[in-house]
Amino acid sequence: MSSDVSEYTIGGVKIIFPCKAYPSQLAMMNAIVKGLNNRQHCLLESPTGSGKSLALLCSALSWQQSLYGEKEDRKPETSPPCHCTCHSQSKSSEAATSVNHGASSSFNNCETGSSVNPGKCKENETLASKLSAKKRLSVCANENDDFQVDRKRIRPLETEQQVKEYLPPTPPNENLYPRFKLLKTVLVLKPEDNRNSKKKENGDRSFVPKIFFGTRTHKQISQITRELKRTAYSSVPMTILSSRDYTCIHPVVSSSGSNRNEMCVELLEGKHGKSCLYYHGVHKLSEHHALQSAHRMYQAWDIEDLVSLGKKLRACAYFAARELMVGADIVFCPYNYLLDPQIRESMEINLKGQVVILDEAHNIEDCARESVSYGVTESQLRVAREELDFMVNNNIRQKDHEPLRAVCCSLTNWLQESSSQLVERGYETSCKVWSGKEMLTILYKMGITGITFPVLQKHLATVLEKEEKISVLGKEELIEIPVVSPATQIVLKGLFMVLLCLFKDNGRYADDYRVALQQTYAWMNENQLDVSDTSAFFTRPKHKRSLRQKTVVRMLNFWCLNPAVAFSDLSDVRTIVLTSGTLSPMDSFSSELGVKFSIQLEANHIIQKSQVWVGTIGAGPNGRKLCATFQHTETFEFQDEVGALLLSVCQTVGQGILCFLPSYKLLDKLKDRWMHTGLWRNLELVKTVIAEPQGGAKSDFDELLKIYYDAIKCKGEKDGALLIAVCRGKVSEGLDFCDANARAVITIGIPFANVKDLQVELKRKYNDQHKSTRGLLPGSQWYEIQAYRALNQALGRCIRHRNDWGALILVDDRFRNNPNKYITGLSKWIRQQIQHHENFGSALESLHAFAIRNQKSIDCSSECSSELNHVLSNPKDLSQASQQEATIHLSPDVPAKSEEKSLVPEVNFTTTISSVNPTASNQPSNIMTTMKQRMFISLQSKMFSLKFLLPLKTVKFKIYLKHIKISIIAR
Repeated sequence: MSSDVSEYTIGGVKIIFPCKAYPSQLAMMNAIVKGLNNRQHCLLESPTGSGKSLALLCSALSWQQSLYGEKEDRKPETSPPCHCTCHSQSKSSEAATSVNHGASSSFNNCETGSSVNPGKCKENETLASKLSAKKRLSVCANENDDFQVDRKRIRPLETEQQVKEYLPPTPPNENLYPRFKLLKTVLVLKPEDNRNSKKKENGDRSFVPKIFFGTRTHKQISQITRELKRTAYSSVPMTILSSRDYTCIHPVVSSSGSNRNEMCVELLEGKHGKSCLYYHGVHKLSEHHALQSAHRMYQAWDIEDLVSLGKKLRACAYFAARELMVGADIVFCPYNYLLDPQIRESMEINLKGQVVILDEAHNIEDCARESVSYGVTESQLRVAREELDFMVNNNIRQKDHEPLRAVCCSLTNWLQESSSQLVERGYETSCKVWSGKEMLTILYKMGITGITFPVLQKHLATVLEKEEKISVLGKEELIEIPVVSPATQIVLKGLFMVLLCLFKDNGRYADDYRVALQQTYAWMNENQLDVSDTSAFFTRPKHKRSLRQKTVVRMLNFWCLNPAVAFSDLSDVRTIVLTSGTLSPMDSFSSELGVKFSIQLEANHIIQKSQVWVGTIGAGPNGRKLCATFQHTETFEFQDEVGALLLSVCQTVGQGILCFLPSYKLLDKLKDRWMHTGLWRNLELVKTVIAEPQGGAKSDFDELLKIYYDAIKCKGEKDGALLIAVCRGKVSEGLDFCDANARAVITIGIPFANVKDLQVELKRKYNDQHKSTRGLLPGSQWYEIQAYRALNQALGRCIRHRNDWGALILVDDRFRNNPNKYITGLSKWIRQQIQHHENFGSALESLHAFAIRNQKSIDCSSECSSELNHVLSNPKDLSQASQQEATIHLSPDVPAKSEEKSLVPEVNFTTTISSVNPTASNQPSNIMTTMKQRMFISLQSKMFSLKFLLPLKTVKFKIYLKHIKISIIAR
C-alpha cells in the first residue's frame, strides 16, 4: 500500500482517501456525509483545482459502502497511489489534518451484510471454479433465492413483463428467453446484487440508494471517471448513460449525422428487412463486465472504454450501458438526463430514495427551466396532423389517432387565428404572450381539460405501441402495427410533457408558464422541403419551395419560468448535492429551485496568495475610461483602447492568455475594428491569435484548441497564444487551461444577458411578481446574479491545481467605482485578493513583477531538477562510493513511513569551498568544475524542486561532487 493513502472517519463513515486531503476537501466530505446521514440537501462551492471531484466520489461511495456493511477485506495495497491533478502537482506540507485529528494508513476489515455469500475464492482458483461454486450455491439455496437457475426472472415477485421494463425495445419475433437467461447470469456473477436482496428480505430498512452523478458534459464525465480509477472505490459497479452520438458503433448509423436515433429505431423495428447485429450482442458486454467483477479485476471505465470493447465484441455499447444500470451502485450521466422528464422516462431512471449529485451545477437553474419547456413550429404541427390523418384514413388504430389529430388541428387553427394579434418587437419580429392560466382557458375551449387529458395520454401510449395482440383461429398472436414517425413522436411527446406540467396538481404550476407565439421570417432555399422524414409508414407529399423564398416562421413556445417545476419531480430524492467551482452568488438557488439547502459551503482555495494576481483595471494605456456598457462598446474609442490594453498584456505575460467578452456580437465588432486599424496584425506578431467561433462543428472547435495548445508548446518567434472567447461560450465551460495554457485571464465588462430578450424580460417580471409570495429574488437581482455566475465561470479557467499560477484581470471601471455592488458577486477566493488599480501603468507594472517572479521560480525549479536528474541518470559523474550509496537509498522498495505528515522533501545543503583536486575523481576536472558551479548556483536559488523523489517515500541520498557535499532527506 502506498503511504499516500489516508483514512478519515467523518460522521461515523470511514473514508479511504488516496492522498492527504486538503482542508477544502475535508470540509466538502464533512458536509456531504452530514447531508447523506441526515437526508439533507447540500450546496457546496469549492474552487477549481482544489480536488472537489475526488472529495465527492470518496465521501459518497464510502457512505454507500458503509450501508452495505461488507466483510470484504479492502486491502489498502490494492488502492492505487494518488495521481489526481490537485495533489500530483505538489505534495504540500500544508495538507490538512484529519477531521477527527488522526489519519490512519491502514484499513479496518469491514463486515458484509450480504444475504448470499458465495464464499471467498482462493487466489489460485480458476475463474471457472469460482463460477461453478456460485452456481452450486444458487441451486442449493431455498426456493425463494433470487439466483435459482431455473427461474425466468431477474428478481423475485416480478413477471416477465415487469422485467421487460428494464430492457431496451426488443425487435419483433425476437426470442426473449435467451436474453433473460443471459441477464440472470450477469446478476449471478455480480456479488453487489446480492446486497440488494437485503432490501427484499428485510424491507426498505436495508435499501441502499444508488448514486446518480450528473455533470454538464460527456467530457466532464470522462474526467470524473479518471478520478474514480484512482480511488479505493474504483471497483464499485458503475455505468455511464449517454446518447447514441457517443456510443453507437453501427457503421451506417454512427456516420449518419443528426438522425441517429431515428435510424436506430428503424433497425430495431426491422424495417426494410434489416436489423442491428450489434444490438443482439448486448449480452456480450454485460457478461464481460460481470466476469471481470467475479475475477476481482473490475475497474472503473469510461465511455471510450465501453465503445472500444463494444467494437471488439461487436456489441452495442448504448444499450449495454443501460442494462448495466440495473446492478450499478453509481450511475454517471449528463445532468439533463436527471432533470428532463422525457429522458428519465426513456432511460427508465427512477430517482425515488436515491442520491443525486449534480456537479458543475452553476447552470442548473437554466437547465431545469429548459427541461420542462418546449417549442414547436407551426409547420411541425401541420406535418404531425397530416401524418395522423393518414393513420385515421387508413383505419390504423383509428379511435386512438383521431383524438390526437384533433389536438394538432385545434392548435394549428388557434395559431392561425392568433397571428393577427401579434405585436411587433423589432425588425421583422413580432410576438404575443399568454400566461399559463390563460392558456388553460384556451385549452379548455379546445376540449383539453384536466379530465380529458389523462384519456389523451392513454391514446398516445397506445399509438406508440409497435405490436398488438389479435386472435387468430382461437390463438392470440402478436402482430406488428405501423406507428407514426419519430419526428411526430417527438412533437406529441413534447406537447404532452408541457401539458402534463400545466395540468399537474390541479394547475398548480400553470402560473409558472408563459406561452409565447413568435413570428419571424426566414429565407428558404429551393432544396429545402417542408416535409417530415421518409421513415413514416406512409410517404407524404413533398411541398417544394421556390428559390430563396422569404417565408413566415411561427414558433409556439411553452416557457417555464420556475426551475422548481423540474425539481418538484425530485422531491422524493434522499439527498441532492449541488456543487461547482463557481456557484457564487449562492442566494438564488434555494428560492429558485424550491429546495431547502440546509448545508452550504464556500471553501477556500488551496493556493498561496503569491500564486494569483487579481486586479481591476478601469482605464486603458491611453488613459481612456473603460466601461463596457452597450453605449460605450459601440464607440471606436472603447474598441481601440481595449485593443491597446490587450496588446500590452500580451507583451507582458508570456505563454497562453484567455480573453473573455460579454457576447459574440462584441467579439465580431472588435475583430473587424482591429483588422481595420492593424491592431490584429500587431497582436499576431506577439502571439498566435484565435477567436472562438459561434456554432460550428465540434471537430472544427477541437482543431482550433489544438492550434492554441500547440502554439504554446512550440516556442518559436511568438510567445504563446491568445484565445479570444465569449462568456457562456464553449471555452468558458468545462475546459481545462492549466499551467502555461492560461497564465492570464482577461474579462472585458460584465456579461449581462440581453435585456431585450423576450425570455429574460418575462423572467424578470415573473420574479418581481412573486418575490413577496414565494421568496424569489427581485428580477433585477436575479438578472445580475446570472451575469456574475458567467463571469466567475470564465475566471475559473485559470489556476487549475496546487502549483499553478496566473493573473485574473477584470477590465471595467464599475468594479473600482462601486465595489460594494460589483465585487460582492465574485467568488470568495477572488474577492479576498482583488486589488483596484488607479491607472493602467501601475497595474501593468505590478502584473509584470508578478509574472517575472513566478516564471523565475518555475525556470529555476526546472533547471535544478534537470541538473540533479542528469547526475542520477549518469552514474559516472558520481564517485564510486556515491554510486553505491545512491543505489542503496534510491531503491523504490524502501518501506514507507505511513505516519509521516510532511509531503514536502526536507533538503539540507552543506557546501565547502576548497581547491579542486583533479586526481580525486575518475572524471576530468573541467567537467566536475562545471557541474559544481551549476549545482552551486542552482542550490542558492532556494527553489530546488524534488518532485521526482516524492514517490520514493523515505530516501536518504548523498551526493559527493568533489568538495561540495549535498545531503538530501526526502520523506
